[in-house]
Amino acid sequence: MKKPDKKQPYSSEETRKLLGISSSTLSNLVEKGLIEKIVAPGYTHGRYTRESVDQYYKEKKMFDEKYLSQDEEERSTTKVVKITTLEEMKECQDISQELFGVGEGTEKERMKIVERNPDTYYLLKKDNRGIGYVSIMPLKKGNLDNVLSQTLPVKIEESQIESFKKGKQLDIYLTAIGVRPEFSAEEKHEYGSMLVRKLIKLILELGKKGVVVGKIAARSNTPDGIRLMKHAGFTEIPPATPERRTFVINIKESGIPFILQYKKYLEESKNDAN
Repeated sequence: MKKPDKKQPYSSEETRKLLGISSSTLSNLVEKGLIEKIVAPGYTHGRYTRESVDQYYKEKKMFDEKYLSQDEEERSTTKVVKITTLEEMKECQDISQELFGVGEGTEKERMKIVERNPDTYYLLKKDNRGIGYVSIMPLKKGNLDNVLSQTLPVKIEESQIESFKKGKQLDIYLTAIGVRPEFSAEEKHEYGSMLVRKLIKLILELGKKGVVVGKIAARSNTPDGIRLMKHAGFTEIPPATPERRTFVINIKESGIPFILQYKKYLEESKNDAN
């Protein structure tokens, strides 16, 4: 039996099998320039260079291991928990006050958001003490531009919040993500990665549930926040207000690994419904 030539480009089937993606996702990666497609003269079907496919596979694997692995977190005393009580929300808003200068005294108002959608606030706890948090606002369609145009503190009404039910169409505003400033740069990176993992897992779960996300948006004026947005794959756009920079992920166009996984889950959820 003839062994495959490791110098030859991958076929479409080989590429999709290696990366675990659909034909449409492969086309999207090619359009984004993440995978190189070559078509021989006189042919209509193309193949994909091993260098670009292997490089994307390596980057995807590293990303998954860093942000999607649960083993280390399950053994750790540092956990990300869903905020369910007023006491936890107060701790969260105390951290917000430390980091962003806003949040103190707003815990009762914020709990109304949690009552509307329980998957909006998560607290990072180390030895039972809150050291960081991440919060998102799942906005009904048509509300994102209004929210991005507001200066601090941003005001979001309960009526603007959408539920995470199958078939719902919404945009996500990443309200905040951060770790107490008392930690070293290395510690903040470690704890920040845990919060990012929680956010990614939440997005993936939305795909499995059949929740249709149009855009994910965030704003920041801190070096750590800006670095995090860029590392996560957000695209910077002109800000609507001068005090913070604005970042967006357009789900339909994105080739970010975890967004591609979300779209795969979303497509599977649609097929399950048929």
